[in-house]
Amino acid sequence: MKRLAVIGALVGLAIAGSVAAYRATGFDPSVQGGDAWNYLAAGERLNSGHDLYGLQPGDRDVVIVPPYWTVPLLAPPPIAVIWRPLAAIGAVAMGPWGALILAATLASVLYLILAGGLLGLAVVSVLAAPLVLLALSGNVNGLVLAAMILAWRFRERPSWVGLLIAFSIWMKLTPALFLIWLLGARRIPALVQTGFFVLAIFALSLLGAGLQAHVDWMRSVPDSRPSPMSLSSLTGLPSVVVAAVSAVIVALVARRGDERLTFSAAAILSGLAAPALYFQALALLAAAAVPWIEPHGNRRMDLGRAPVVAT
Repeated sequence: MKRLAVIGALVGLAIAGSVAAYRATGFDPSVQGGDAWNYLAAGERLNSGHDLYGLQPGDRDVVIVPPYWTVPLLAPPPIAVIWRPLAAIGAVAMGPWGALILAATLASVLYLILAGGLLGLAVVSVLAAPLVLLALSGNVNGLVLAAMILAWRFRERPSWVGLLIAFSIWMKLTPALFLIWLLGARRIPALVQTGFFVLAIFALSLLGAGLQAHVDWMRSVPDSRPSPMSLSSLTGLPSVVVAAVSAVIVALVARRGDERLTFSAAAILSGLAAPALYFQALALLAAAAVPWIEPHGNRRMDLGRAPVVAT
């Protein structure tokens, strides 16, 4: 009865958080000012030969909210390069993109529940609201969450790990903390592959956006104030100090020799250390639970007991 009560409470919490999140935003990937809208506008500016980090007559309207962001795109150029072919299709591309983010986030949630049993359900319940907001947002963090989960699942395949972490780094930057995980776990081939893919994505980004766009992005970063939810704003510390402290914490955890702990620390701090931390980004913390889920998923879901921890 206690188990059923716990499961019922967790399911109820998950439903309540999900309903609240859906009622707050609904699902409209093409809403003006949404993430998909901003990505589309960035791709359109590149296709038109306009400045990526500035607006000029003829550009799609983008909401700018000084001092938190003073440019029409906070992310590095690769996301805009990804959107160049989508922007060529037109505004209709926002629909499939939103569906992709929704599918990726739901797949991550289902994996946590089906493979993680009671632990996975507890994580999803606690983070239900940000997970639903992420699923509905059209934000690329939905793909980053899936990439972080897959990086652990494919940790024995250096090329896959390298590609997944490199993608996450270029989309969000703070997943660079996972490099400490790879180094501490002596996964040197995966570390090398990550470096290769980071450079490969950079090369493709240069081809798709040009050198000036990357220079403009680097210049724009100091002009944008961290979000009110960010650790930088809450502590009063500069973002670079928060990032450095986070790296030190992950490195200290890595010295314990347990890569599960190191991965979890990197997942948590890569989410919390981001300067542009908003409520939906808390969903990325769910990736911290993955190392504590049975590695091969070779059992049926059993919410009546905790998942077996790999040793």
